[in-house]
Amino acid sequence: MTEKELILRKSIQDYVMILVGSLLMAVAFMLFLIPNKVNAGGVSGIATILYHTFHIPAGLTMLVTNIPLFLMGLYFFGKKFGLKTVTGIVASSAFSDLIDKGLGWGALTDNKLLATVYGGLILGVGLGIIFRGRGTTGGSDIVARMINKFTHISLGWSFMIVDTGIIILTGLIFQDVELVLFCLISLAISSKVVDVMVEGLMSEKAIMIISDAWTDIARRIMQEVHRGVTGLDSHGMYTDKERRTLYTVVATRQVEEIRRIVRQIDPNAFMIISNVAILQGEGFRDRTILNE
Repeated sequence: MTEKELILRKSIQDYVMILVGSLLMAVAFMLFLIPNKVNAGGVSGIATILYHTFHIPAGLTMLVTNIPLFLMGLYFFGKKFGLKTVTGIVASSAFSDLIDKGLGWGALTDNKLLATVYGGLILGVGLGIIFRGRGTTGGSDIVARMINKFTHISLGWSFMIVDTGIIILTGLIFQDVELVLFCLISLAISSKVVDVMVEGLMSEKAIMIISDAWTDIARRIMQEVHRGVTGLDSHGMYTDKERRTLYTVVATRQVEEIRRIVRQIDPNAFMIISNVAILQGEGFRDRTILNE
């Protein structure tokens, strides 16, 4: 297969993932969240308000609201808000109105807690699939990036400001404090699921080991755990000694194997274990997939 064919194949896979993710988002919106007045912030929150206040189709609201946001994003950020963003916006809007108006499907439950939990889960899965296809659905993503660009507020805080602001507005308009709490739960669930979808369910751990017996520890890790180890030149300032600091990245299930090896060889070894959020390279899954 030529390089052009590989690029074309990857591009087709991306668009299929964006369409599948958009369909799942529409299911979350129209069968769980919006009929129960629950939202996870962003454009869907505005759509929820107009849907119940003026009976305007949710998909139409999301499409119309996203058009100026997309144009602003295109102006300020360039090609990164291109055809894939348009696909995500149009597909999620069209699927939403198809489910609601075209097929006439109503909410699967009128229990707000069930709608919040399952709507948040499905929404998170849909968004995660879209992100894995290197797409976006616009909305609060664009607004948050603009806040970050012009105010230097971090991107994470920018997302929180936008989404929380719309959720509070929802509670004020419908005069329901409990609704705000349900919306915040939905936002938390969908955000966490997106993280799992993007980063992967099985997390890896980075381990640093400082020991005088670094040669024996490194050898046994490579022989018994079958993971590569890097030896970093280091200098102990307190002991004024030169030694190697070992660095390795392993699956979570392998951490105890390494701790056992270290305890057996050098019970006094200093060891640091930390989470790894994004990882790519030989021997590991490719998880750096956004903004490529």
